[in-house]
Amino acid sequence: MLGSRSARLVRHDPEVPRSQGSRRQRPVTPAAVKLPLRIKLGNGFGSVAYGVKDNGFSTLLLLFYSQVLGLEASLVGLILLVALLLDALVDPLVGYWSDKTHGRWGKRHPWMYAAILPIALAWIMLWHPPEAASDWLYGYLLLFAFLMRAAVSCYEIPALSVVPGLTTDYDERTSITRWRFVFAWAGGLLMLTLAFGVFLVPSERYPVGQLNIDGYQLYGWTGAALLVVATFVSAITTHRRIAKLDSSPPVHLPLGETVRKIRKTLANRAFLILLGSTLLAYANNGLTHSAATYIMTYYWEMPQAGFMAYSFSLFAGVVGAFLLVGFLQNRIEKKTGAVAMWIGSLILGVLPYILRLTGGFPENSDPILIPLLFTLVTISNALAVAGSMLVQSMAADIIEMSQEQTGERSEGLFFSAYFFTQKCATGLGIFLTGLIISLSGFPKKARPGEVAGTVLTDLSIYYLIAVIIIAVVNILIIARFPITREDHERRIARLSGAIEPAATSP
Repeated sequence: MLGSRSARLVRHDPEVPRSQGSRRQRPVTPAAVKLPLRIKLGNGFGSVAYGVKDNGFSTLLLLFYSQVLGLEASLVGLILLVALLLDALVDPLVGYWSDKTHGRWGKRHPWMYAAILPIALAWIMLWHPPEAASDWLYGYLLLFAFLMRAAVSCYEIPALSVVPGLTTDYDERTSITRWRFVFAWAGGLLMLTLAFGVFLVPSERYPVGQLNIDGYQLYGWTGAALLVVATFVSAITTHRRIAKLDSSPPVHLPLGETVRKIRKTLANRAFLILLGSTLLAYANNGLTHSAATYIMTYYWEMPQAGFMAYSFSLFAGVVGAFLLVGFLQNRIEKKTGAVAMWIGSLILGVLPYILRLTGGFPENSDPILIPLLFTLVTISNALAVAGSMLVQSMAADIIEMSQEQTGERSEGLFFSAYFFTQKCATGLGIFLTGLIISLSGFPKKARPGEVAGTVLTDLSIYYLIAVIIIAVVNILIIARFPITREDHERRIARLSGAIEPAATSP
């Protein structure tokens, strides 16, 4: 069979340099090798940094600057949105410039090393604001929220771009992605647990734990230490393997021609399909997780312990996704697996609400409610994350398709657009949650158990409609992804000169 034959034909040690002549003629295509576990662990460990950052921005930053420091919550939210929009200017530049970087450490690693200390410094400054008038604090927050996002982009985009350079093996790329997801979720969950279990606890000075400013400062220092360790370990682990993989000098073009080339590269059909799917998948993710606080508190009337149980059920789902994808990755096409996982996740995710609306789910006072609900949440999240793992692995396979069409490897450019789409889509999901809450007529300063049943019913119906529409459209889009295992392996063989280039590509 051509797939296994082509993989054998293109194998070589990526640390062994090719001839200088071949490097001038075309970019180096990485080998389809099986990677040592230490490489996968090291590369994945860097995603802890993304988990730490995401946890802080999503769960605590708004609370800290509004409730603890006394800033207007709506203005804090607006500032965080502006920081995200400014980040839109940074991501494509980082991606393009990292593709054009040329030095003895290769394309990606100079960026990764250079970002480590700025990430840690910006993070520390976010949680250690000066004693100043509120007007100054708004500007302070904008400055360091933007610097933090920009520094993370300077690390995360090159780090994502490392994945296609480690191997061109169809299944090994999925294996790498599995580890990146697990470590990202682990980093976020660890910081969440430390925040509410260790740092933000009541003290004599701060009777309310969530208002304990000393705890936020410890949170900042701990996060900075994790950020430095995770990013440095990840960079140093992959340095020797790919830092010098392609040392050919980049071709610099005039601005107009550069813009046209970028537009042509990003117009890749497979990439546009993946980008559309990513937008919808992360919008759904942002919707479900931002709505969870309202739904858990008022719809299911969860006790405080239920929120910690919810966090651990989500992580249990991620571990389940890691094991499931590991079992399936050699047996199915990535596209087929993603479609199947997301269909299953949708069915199990909406089932509790449909059963509640039809009178078939336990009442909130029933002791079986929490174990039953969290079992469905765990399995649904496992399937959702498994689908996302496969889709992110598919993103790496687009690199060689583009290389065959354009003659260049543009990992940084593709992953900058992919990374920014994730961030914007999550914001879109949070916006949809606010819209659903408003449409349902949800009261302000509501107490659990005192919200009208009609309001809660409307909330669940609007939530179901949004989730189902987004998920179904997403599934229909990703089902059109054109790259299969056989297509990819044929392409690798052609790019490596193992077979004649007469074969057609999808």
